[in-house]
Amino acid sequence: SAKTDGRKEFNRMLEYIKKNKGKVAGIIVYNYTRFSRTGGQGIMIAQELREKYGVHVISVTQPLDTKNENGVLMQDMQLLFARWDNAQRKQNAIAGMKMKFNKGEWVTLPPFGYDIVRSDGKRLIVVNKKGKLVKKAFEWKAKGMSNEEILRKLKAFGLTLYKQKLTKILANPFYCGIMVHGLLDGKVLEGNHEKLISKELFLKVNS
Repeated sequence: SAKTDGRKEFNRMLEYIKKNKGKVAGIIVYNYTRFSRTGGQGIMIAQELREKYGVHVISVTQPLDTKNENGVLMQDMQLLFARWDNAQRKQNAIAGMKMKFNKGEWVTLPPFGYDIVRSDGKRLIVVNKKGKLVKKAFEWKAKGMSNEEILRKLKAFGLTLYKQKLTKILANPFYCGIMVHGLLDGKVLEGNHEKLISKELFLKVNS
């Protein structure tokens, strides 16, 4: 990914160029989006490489002569376009995620106790073995059991959780089939995923 210029190997390359000034003539990339997608920052790096170290960024699919001002200007435009392209991709991805959320599809990683499985080309979110123990935790809590007691009983069944983790689980409406997410803009929706508990049990646990 070229979304950031803080990539480990990218910086190793820059350090190598700086330590071997005069020994490197160019950096070859497939296209300028593979060099950088940060726009102005990428332009500054390319300028420093050219002017200070004599190193030119060479795209095999967008051939430009950066030894003249017209070529440099065109390269700058390509690097700016790379940032715009990245922003568009992000915007489209978020729009797609919102659309799926509004259809009741949970598109990010599900919470503890669920697995993602694929069946007949469909992405399903189903309860796993740990989820069945989480269900017991809800039932015990509804009977008035303390979190400490629940944690001890879960441990006896082979599931070790921290108190903060258990508190977070018990407060998450996902387990009763309700979706809450930042991309839903405050809306609360019914999800298509497998419910672990009933809404009545969730409300009882959360008073």
